[in-house]
Amino acid sequence: MTTRIYFSGNRLLVLIEGRFVLDECDAFKKAVIASLSPAVAHVLVDLSRSDFVDSSGLGTLVGLKMRTNQIKARLTLINPSPQVLEVLVMSKLNEIFEIATGQEAQDLIANTMVESNLVRTVGGPASAAPTLPLVEGLKISEPAHPRNEAADEVLHDLCRKASEALIRGNLDESVRLYREAIARNATYLPAHNNLAIVYEKRPEWRRLAIEEWETVLRLSGQSGDLNNKERAERHLATLRA
Repeated sequence: MTTRIYFSGNRLLVLIEGRFVLDECDAFKKAVIASLSPAVAHVLVDLSRSDFVDSSGLGTLVGLKMRTNQIKARLTLINPSPQVLEVLVMSKLNEIFEIATGQEAQDLIANTMVESNLVRTVGGPASAAPTLPLVEGLKISEPAHPRNEAADEVLHDLCRKASEALIRGNLDESVRLYREAIARNATYLPAHNNLAIVYEKRPEWRRLAIEEWETVLRLSGQSGDLNNKERAERHLATLRA
């Protein structure tokens, strides 16, 4: 698999070519996360040239969504190939991700996927374009308050395993893992958000789904996360109808 990362304006475009499988996930995650910064407001993941994604690849995409939520950025999947879209639909992750196709997708990536905007290339044959230095806007600044990176990694790992359990159809295990993440950090919005979606999958969990979306609404309101706030409002309106 080859991953090319472009940056223009406030958009980070990640182009994936080839099979997105377990062996590729670590390098992909490191490259993309290293390219995130407060300068990035919108992450676009172009899946039009990927013909296969396994559970590890899906888990990595879910993890990336959590990271973008943390920096209050938007994440959109661009033109998933028919094979990849089928996997997203079968795993019901199309309900979690924003997906753009057709003219909407073209408008989002317009003027971004050009050679002068290329900041990283990962994987692929030896002849692949060399990695270019990061542009000034992508320098990672130190947070004002030091973060506990080890604790963050534990949370990300729990949520990744929970998403993989969801993909396998093991809802009880997915719930257990998301609740463990929340027990470690009660304000960890991605875990609340995804747990609410899991709860929606069983009618007997409807009340729990409403409670989780109410938590997402409260936390996102406190943090100013409009994307998750609007999502919570939509889901609550549907559940209460």
